[in-house]
Amino acid sequence: MLAVASVYSEGALGPEERDIAHAIINAVLPDAELEFRRKLADTLKTAPGLDRGIARRLAEDVLDVARPILAECLALTDEDLVAVIESRSIEHARAVATRRELSADVSTALIKTDDETVVLRVAANENAAIPTQAYHRLLDRFADHAMITDAVVQRRALPMAVAERMTTIVSGRVLERLIDKYDLEPARVSAIIEHGRENILLTSFAPGQRAEEMRALIEALHQNGLLSSTLVMRAFCLGNFAFVLPALSLKAGIQISNVRALLGDEGNRGPQQLFERCQIDPAFRELFMQLTVLGRHERVRRFGFAPEGWRTNVRPVLDDVIGDSNPEQAFEQRITEALMMMSSRHHAGDGLQGFSGRQATA
Repeated sequence: MLAVASVYSEGALGPEERDIAHAIINAVLPDAELEFRRKLADTLKTAPGLDRGIARRLAEDVLDVARPILAECLALTDEDLVAVIESRSIEHARAVATRRELSADVSTALIKTDDETVVLRVAANENAAIPTQAYHRLLDRFADHAMITDAVVQRRALPMAVAERMTTIVSGRVLERLIDKYDLEPARVSAIIEHGRENILLTSFAPGQRAEEMRALIEALHQNGLLSSTLVMRAFCLGNFAFVLPALSLKAGIQISNVRALLGDEGNRGPQQLFERCQIDPAFRELFMQLTVLGRHERVRRFGFAPEGWRTNVRPVLDDVIGDSNPEQAFEQRITEALMMMSSRHHAGDGLQGFSGRQATA
C-alpha cells in the first residue's frame, strides 16, 4: 500500500492506474496499523487528484494520521472540513486551522469551536475568509483576549461594522490607526465607545447575581450619575429585566411592584407616567412604549432575563428605528445604532416623527 501511495503521489499515473491504486489503498487501509496509516497520510497529503473518499477516511482517523491531511490535502471539500471540525476532537479543528487558505464556511465552523488556539490561527490568517457574523461571534467571546483582538486589527480589511465595534475594544495608538485606516468620524467613534462601555457593563453581570447585589450596583451607578437613559434603554432592549426593573424603581422613587403595575397598564397611560417620572430622555419615548408592549406578555426566565425569543421580537423594532435591516450587525450593535439615531433625530428637531412606520406587536 505504501509503495503504491508513493508512486501515486508522484502524479504520473493514468486514470485507470489511479483507479487500481485507489482499490489497493481502500482494500488495505481498514486493517492497517497506526504507523502505516500515519505514513500513508504523510505520503498522500499533497498527492494530485487524490480520491476524496480516501482523503476523508484519513481526515477522520486519529490525530496522528489526520493531521497532515487536514493541514494540506486539497482533496477535502469545505463540507468535509466542516464535518471533521464538528464531529472530531478540538485537535482536529486546530489542524484544519493551520491550512493556508480557509473558506468562509470553514472559518465560521472553526470560530464556532470557541477554542482560543483555533480562533487565533483563523484571525491571524490573511487567507482566511471571515464573514461579518463570524467576526461578531469571535468578538463576543474573545474581546478581552489581546492576542486575538490584535490579530483582528492587523487584518488587511475589516467590514465597517466590525471596525466600528473594534473601537470599543482597543485603545491608544491602535484606536488611532483604526480611525485613520477606516476614516471613522471621531464624534461617532466617541459615541460608539460610550455605548460599548454600557454594553460591557450590562453583559458582564453574572446570571446568578443576587437581587441585593444588583440593587447595590444600580444605586452606585445612580449616585455617580451613570444610570443614564441609554443604559436603561439598552438593558430593556437586551431583555435584562433584572436590571431594568430596579433601575426604573430607583429613578422613579417607587417600589418595584408599582413599576410592574405601571408597565402592565394596557391603556399605556401607566408606562407614559413611568417614563416621565424616571426622566428618561424624550428621544426614547416611542422605543420605550414599543418595548413595554413587547414585554407585557412575556414570561420572564429565572434571574429576571427575557425568554429566548425576545431578541427576535426586538430586532424588527430596532430595524424600524434605523430604517433598514442589516443581519451583518450584531444585536448589540443594532441597539447602539438605534439609540444613537433616535438621539440624533430628536436633538436635531425631528424627534416627533416617530419610526418609519412598522409597529411592534405583543
